[in-house]
Amino acid sequence: MADVLTLEQAARIIREAIKDKSYEDLPLGQDVKGYLRVKKKRLTAQSQDAWEIVLARMVRAFPGMRVEDFEPPRGTELIEQFMDDAWGHLSGRYQNRNHTILNDFFKFYRQRGRLVGDPMLNIEKARTSQVHRSSFSEDEVRAIIGSQAALRDRIAVRLMLHYGIRQGSMRAIQFKHFDYPRRRLTLFAKGGKVRNLGIPEPQFWTDLERYVLEAGAGNNDFLMCSARGKLTGDRVELLEKPMSNCTFHLWWYRRLEEAGVVEPGTTTGQKPHKARHTAGQRVLDKTGNLKLAQKLLGHASIQTTADVYVDYDEEELSKAMLFVLGGEDA
Repeated sequence: MADVLTLEQAARIIREAIKDKSYEDLPLGQDVKGYLRVKKKRLTAQSQDAWEIVLARMVRAFPGMRVEDFEPPRGTELIEQFMDDAWGHLSGRYQNRNHTILNDFFKFYRQRGRLVGDPMLNIEKARTSQVHRSSFSEDEVRAIIGSQAALRDRIAVRLMLHYGIRQGSMRAIQFKHFDYPRRRLTLFAKGGKVRNLGIPEPQFWTDLERYVLEAGAGNNDFLMCSARGKLTGDRVELLEKPMSNCTFHLWWYRRLEEAGVVEPGTTTGQKPHKARHTAGQRVLDKTGNLKLAQKLLGHASIQTTADVYVDYDEEELSKAMLFVLGGEDA
């Protein structure tokens, strides 16, 4: 059985891959460098890193080539074989993400006249299987929130479990984003989107005010801040610096461990995104209003919400069948 990378090892590999800019010395690397320089205007820093890793791998696979060398049909054959060798053993969703990156890269240079044809045009995307999504039960939600001894942790898990805030948005929250008089929180979401979220719970604002006073937090400080020291030992919080993705992941599993939801030492199987699904599902279960779930989660399209919460469709189908078969009204 192949060794499984720990989260820390994977993060270190990614950091080293980003630091290694030697690919830029190759002809195709110069093309990638120019592309990323323009894309920086639209991509988040995290997306920029992910795209660079994919494109740098392509450069190293074709060290003597330039963009012009990928005219179809030969270019299509080369890229298709490269994708199969590099990512063919991985999930369809991962393959398709990389397909999107390469597609945009070649489209960029086609629009600038350096390619006539599109080498990605006839490369099909991978088939994807439906993702099984689960949510925490009401008892688990109460346990996770109630078991947090630290005010900051209780505030954070409530935002995730009740309001479905993403990990990236959680890490970006500064205290200046809380609007006390209007009971709102400004969120910075994927793709640079900004939205306001109402938080009507009085206890939340009471806990937040207490934490700000006890921690001495300023407007520009982060709710999910960095720290020196281990998660289980003496820690010095660095309020002015945001928590890293890796630390946030470990922090989340610590919260679940304290609630008895996972076994001690667990760091997989209950991703932070499950809290987001829980929040949306809770709204849908209690109101039956898919539009409200969409607004809570900030989905641009209600179709996205409907596709994610498939049990909503199953419930609606069951009601409809009762009506069709002469049972209770739908």
